[in-house]
Amino acid sequence: MIAANMFEQKLTTAAIAASLAVDGQTVRRWRRVFDAAGRDGLRARPHAGRTPMLTEDQRQRLGEMLERTPAECGLLDHYLWTTQLISELIAREFRVTYHHDHVGVLLGRLGFTHQKPARRARERDEDKIQAWRREAWPALLKKASTPAASS
Repeated sequence: MIAANMFEQKLTTAAIAASLAVDGQTVRRWRRVFDAAGRDGLRARPHAGRTPMLTEDQRQRLGEMLERTPAECGLLDHYLWTTQLISELIAREFRVTYHHDHVGVLLGRLGFTHQKPARRARERDEDKIQAWRREAWPALLKKASTPAASS
């Protein structure tokens, strides 16, 4: 838009190129667009990019599948979704191959977020933990607050 202002001031290509630190050929291309379409022609537009390999219906179906466990989707030996596993699922279900690194991008577009499962012992007993916090922890705090207590 700065170049458009300069075009309207009838500045030379060389002066505009020097002022904006661009090549003269770039300024000439901008001027051709400006002369043909005005300021609207110079506005930035998003690039369309490549056509998605999965259709909207397939992406919706994939999202529904990912809300289930891998075992429910026929991947019996797995408990958690990984990008590699999702890549294999897409190939099996839709006959489309995605590199597992790109699957994360696809999941982001579907509204999924990267989550790391909490590491917890299977033997963990929440009731015992709460009881310890209610009973043992306050007693330990009382002992630590005495002047003779050392850590």
